[in-house]
Amino acid sequence: MNVYRDIKEVFYDEKTAITIGTYDGLHLAHRQIVNKVTSLAKEKGLRSFIVTFEPHPQEVLKNKTPDIKLLTAIDEKLRLFEAAGVENVLIIKFTEAFSKTDAREFYERYIVSSIGISDLVIGYDHLFGRNREGSIETLKSLAGEYNFEIHRVEEIDIEGKPVSSTRIRHALADGNIEEANKLLGYEYGFDGIVVEGDKVGRTIGYPTVNLKPVKENKVMPKEGIYCVRVVHNNTEYYGMMYHGFRPTLSEGIKRALEVHIFDFDKTVYGDKITISFLTRLRDDKKFSGKDELIAQIDKDKEDSLKYINELRKNKIKQ
Repeated sequence: MNVYRDIKEVFYDEKTAITIGTYDGLHLAHRQIVNKVTSLAKEKGLRSFIVTFEPHPQEVLKNKTPDIKLLTAIDEKLRLFEAAGVENVLIIKFTEAFSKTDAREFYERYIVSSIGISDLVIGYDHLFGRNREGSIETLKSLAGEYNFEIHRVEEIDIEGKPVSSTRIRHALADGNIEEANKLLGYEYGFDGIVVEGDKVGRTIGYPTVNLKPVKENKVMPKEGIYCVRVVHNNTEYYGMMYHGFRPTLSEGIKRALEVHIFDFDKTVYGDKITISFLTRLRDDKKFSGKDELIAQIDKDKEDSLKYINELRKNKIKQ
């Protein structure tokens, strides 16, 4: 997949199927749009193209919107685009000055004149440009002038409700990983850098890898203990992750993201590790002491391994 960070790097080709958006999370509704782009590209002999923005517009326009927690950092989003079969991505640096770009000017300058377009794919609620002033009527006018087709993808519902980033955030806040993963179409997770901890885990027989998310304002699920998939240097492992304030072993002041990785004995400080949440095992709680805590962690491991074995069995059946 070609990734461009400067519009000047992109060569012009009118035979392009394109979509534009932030696509935070790239959930199932987003994928409908992306899949339409890639299918049009195959059907018509076009190149597939996504234009997205970094940072997220709401990170820049903080005076107009509350601080936002994101479902995907840019590297995660690019991995998802590539897995979906997208050939080209332009990342436009979003600034306050850029936010003032007129809706028509954006399409004329970036899409029509610089990238090229024959087919545009949008969601049912697509708005764009300064103050989100651009609408489907704006696009119809542009399409008539510049001779491209518009393909509007309708919303999709699961269990009678539309799939949306907001709905996924609510599921994560409730610790409902299965619901979030179902709406996303993949396992929710994050990229983290391994940092040094206080090494208390190894004193109770469960050494942990301490993580600092690459994206600080990344959405984290409800505090508790989770069974997780772990990827380090392209090798996959399983483990259990603690997300909370460690009320038993510390003052309960500093938030911790710690992963005990099964069958793993490496020094990885400074490395990047990818975590995917599989299921929530239990709430966080304060124990009377180390013995009670260890007994519970033993049970957590037992529950995790049982879940992982079922996962493997189901995969074999498929």
